[in-house]
Amino acid sequence: MLLQPKNWAVFQHYKDRCPPWIKLHRDLLNDRAYMRLPIASKAIAPMLWLLASESKDGVFDGSLDELVFRLHITPKEYQDGVKPLIDNDFFNVVSGVIAECKQVAIPETEGETETKREKKATSVATPIGVSDSVWQEFKSLRKAKKAPITQRAIDAIASEANKAGWTLEKALEECVVRGWQAFKADWVVKPNPADIVRLTVPSKNEPNLALLKIEEDAKKATPIPLEVLAKMAQIRGRG
Repeated sequence: MLLQPKNWAVFQHYKDRCPPWIKLHRDLLNDRAYMRLPIASKAIAPMLWLLASESKDGVFDGSLDELVFRLHITPKEYQDGVKPLIDNDFFNVVSGVIAECKQVAIPETEGETETKREKKATSVATPIGVSDSVWQEFKSLRKAKKAPITQRAIDAIASEANKAGWTLEKALEECVVRGWQAFKADWVVKPNPADIVRLTVPSKNEPNLALLKIEEDAKKATPIPLEVLAKMAQIRGRG
């Protein structure tokens, strides 16, 4: 984009001087349009006039890349200073068009980044069926534990609450009371006694396996001879 100061001839730049230079008129102080310009425009205008003095007709390269390099300014300073000068007819565009003023990417400060993280962490809306008080307490708990609140995390808690036969609000309230950042049905549901492995003591309607084994072993044993039985009876009689 090429620029040229409006009414360049009135600047009476000295063509035979090296380096070239220009004369500013005192009337500039009484120019209401100029005095209403942003301070950035007032600071850049004289430097643009000096660039214009490098050519006979006052035309110079006014592109972003060129002026950022020649004037040692930032892209934001270029947008804040040059565009108002063109809009108020202090400089004419003789070729090309000035780009629309775009927001310049400025590095975020640590505080701004942390604020955005907090907003992102609490961007999930209050779930249906959960009171605002319980929700706020749960958000404070997650924030203290540096655990962002995501929709996936809430869905997981709701699923576990359903397994336990609880509502989501009851599960979140339990998390607040116990300091849990998550929730598992196994943490609150007691085992069903019917699922516990049965003890070795059989019921009345079931055979005693140990007794059955003794009886089977007895059947396999060799019978005691009659003379031995008689001898055992004789000994018992003496006693």
